[in-house]
Amino acid sequence: MFICSKLSVVSFSLCYMANNFITRITFFAFVCVQKQHPNNRKEPEKYKSEFFNEYSYFLKEGICQDYEFQEQLSKLLLFETSKTLDGELSSLDEYISRCQISQKKIYYLQAPTRQMALDSPYLEAFEKSGKEVLFVYSAIDDFVFSNLTKYDDRELISAEKGGLDLDKETDEKDEDEKKDDKDAKKDDAVTTGLNQTEIDHFCAWLQSDALGSEKIKSIKSTKRLGASPAIIIDHESAAFRRMMKMVESQGGTSNIPPLPKQAMEVNPEHELIVGLNALRESEPELAKVCAEQIYDNCLVAAGLMEDGGRSMLGRLNDILLCVVKKGNEDGNVNAVVEDIADSEDKKSSDGIAVEESDKDEKKDETKEKKDNK
Repeated sequence: MFICSKLSVVSFSLCYMANNFITRITFFAFVCVQKQHPNNRKEPEKYKSEFFNEYSYFLKEGICQDYEFQEQLSKLLLFETSKTLDGELSSLDEYISRCQISQKKIYYLQAPTRQMALDSPYLEAFEKSGKEVLFVYSAIDDFVFSNLTKYDDRELISAEKGGLDLDKETDEKDEDEKKDDKDAKKDDAVTTGLNQTEIDHFCAWLQSDALGSEKIKSIKSTKRLGASPAIIIDHESAAFRRMMKMVESQGGTSNIPPLPKQAMEVNPEHELIVGLNALRESEPELAKVCAEQIYDNCLVAAGLMEDGGRSMLGRLNDILLCVVKKGNEDGNVNAVVEDIADSEDKKSSDGIAVEESDKDEKKDETKEKKDNK
């Protein structure tokens, strides 16, 4: 008993010393880095490319563990964004300086790579509203934002959060833009979408019959999506879950709980959802298979597919077999192949157009700065 109590005292002392050491290291790092701050030094690019690249992890760890210097350290963080070029870093203050006047929140999106962030369905709403999004690539970034919660009195919000209303944060448009928006909505009403009754019936079928209540806790329609048929929202951090899995595997255990029930949003104007709504009447079994694939696609987009997608390979083969059989029966195989090719070409050209647009904007900014000098 005496030995156990002594061990407890030693353990407590070591933990206290370790925390003290971390605090002193954080303070030392803060003092050193303050001199390297991009707003206070003559070579901001050198800070971004060299110093931050070398010590960013320690700065982020300081934010998560040392609340005394959290606010000061957060000013030194740098991230890529949806409006910067590949590899170009931006501070939170620089992000805010580019925000629309009415925007009172800072949005971020977690993804393994920049390209996956650009391709994410969660980015679609922000592209439509012209809002910039921070891209974060590592698990520690999730901890950073969950610890900060706010920066400069602005909430830090994940782009994967449900119920986002970005229109309220958009600056007032001029009369011509309002007219264009009204005309676009009229055109959309003629050509696309399920009505409210159809949406209600479809969501009820999807939750109860197609996917089941063991997977889904709620389904509703959304206007935030464009090119994607559906997403899951308000889910746990994929990066945090991957880190838990890694830690568990190193310890030789596997106690990670299964995925909880998910909340899902569907795009009632997407042709896949419109077609699936019709298919559930004519081909109910095939419709269920397609619904399961859409759900798994949502998990992949959120980074929550546990086995890397291997479990859905059999279903994908079944869907492809149905497409091939249908094409052979109708003699429309070439038409199906052309539609798929056109879709892929459009994605590729859209990506190139976005990058080129960003480059042109940067050139204009650089030229303007030179003219002002």
